[in-house]
Amino acid sequence: MLQESLLNLRQRVEALFRDKGYKEACIKRYNQTWDHLRDYMTEHGHVLFTSKIGEAFLASRYGERSFADLSHRQQECVRHIDVLTYMLENDGVMHTRQTHVKYVFSGSAGLWFNKFLSEETEYKRSSSIRRYQERLHNLYRYLMEQKTEIEGITPSLMSDYVAHLDFVKSGPDRDNIVMTTRIFFRYLCSKQVLKDNRQEMWMSLLRLKGSARGSHRVPSVYTADEVERIIAAIDRSSAQGKRDYAMTLLAARYGLRASDIVGLRFVNLDWEHDRISIIQKKTEKKVVLPLSEEVGTALIEYIKYARPAIDHPCVFISAQAPFKPLSSSVMAAFLQKYMLRAGIDSTNKKKGPHALRHSLATNLLSVNTTLPVISEILGHSSTESTKTYLRVNMDLLRQCALDVPFVPSSFYENLYGQA
Repeated sequence: MLQESLLNLRQRVEALFRDKGYKEACIKRYNQTWDHLRDYMTEHGHVLFTSKIGEAFLASRYGERSFADLSHRQQECVRHIDVLTYMLENDGVMHTRQTHVKYVFSGSAGLWFNKFLSEETEYKRSSSIRRYQERLHNLYRYLMEQKTEIEGITPSLMSDYVAHLDFVKSGPDRDNIVMTTRIFFRYLCSKQVLKDNRQEMWMSLLRLKGSARGSHRVPSVYTADEVERIIAAIDRSSAQGKRDYAMTLLAARYGLRASDIVGLRFVNLDWEHDRISIIQKKTEKKVVLPLSEEVGTALIEYIKYARPAIDHPCVFISAQAPFKPLSSSVMAAFLQKYMLRAGIDSTNKKKGPHALRHSLATNLLSVNTTLPVISEILGHSSTESTKTYLRVNMDLLRQCALDVPFVPSSFYENLYGQA
């Protein structure tokens, strides 16, 4: 059986990846998996990698589950190990095509699944529909095993299903499945399909675990003065500075996510009506924002005098050749540079564009902007997401507190006198 040191094998694969132009972020994901493999080999006393060791490593993580039953991230991990095995046995990098497992909802049991997916297809991207199919197929298979159809679902059965997910899925995967199931059940309730169509009852059963933990996190924010200092630290005399300035304003003035900024296209700029119209990448919610004179001027300065002369629909392009659209990590890197230049204390704070989004929300709260308005600006699907920023603004949080009413001492005397 062929065998080789893991370190040498990794180095050979990485060299080929870089030769083929793989992005560093992609190589980093491979290395994260291979680090786990290294720890597994060390723990079990293996010095050289073999295909059998690769299989044992995957079995230790995912048991006997089929590839189709794994999450996208878990399937990615399997491919990372397959790449090592292929290099070991064929001295090259395997050329794989990205294939999508077909999730079929057949018969009467699949009727409402298919109706839901069909309606969602009208305004959701194909990638979102594939995620819906993958996640809902867990429920479909469970119902088939229980010999139950949608109309026969009971609260007890759904409680058992959630407990089943707790057992077979990791935390993030479990929550992703539950999140999509919640959307599906809202649809079923709206169509009056279930025996009990009270949304609140089903939502109480389909709770997210991660949201409870994450709700205690306090966002990283900077004061309005600190945000202005960051913007002022950008050297707008250079082509890259003009680009960075326009991108930073989009984050600071509108709270746009990095993914939406780097993905901004010329069709999103409605110069005639002075507005920006985008479909958010994360939420797929449409957001229309007024194009202020400040932001509009910054965009024109970049497009006319700094943007590389290439025919590409994306507004923001790399400053050096080969000219191509940017990744979100580029924006995070240059913002950190300008924070240092501005002398901003970012100790224990995040330093990327999302911190500017958080800062905008918190600073709007400080001038008594209402939650629904902030929610609309940030493109949140509900004000629940926006309430996160109340924890940062302690003054407003105190205003939400209720005064403790005065209770006379006789109340307690009467209370304990009856005991």
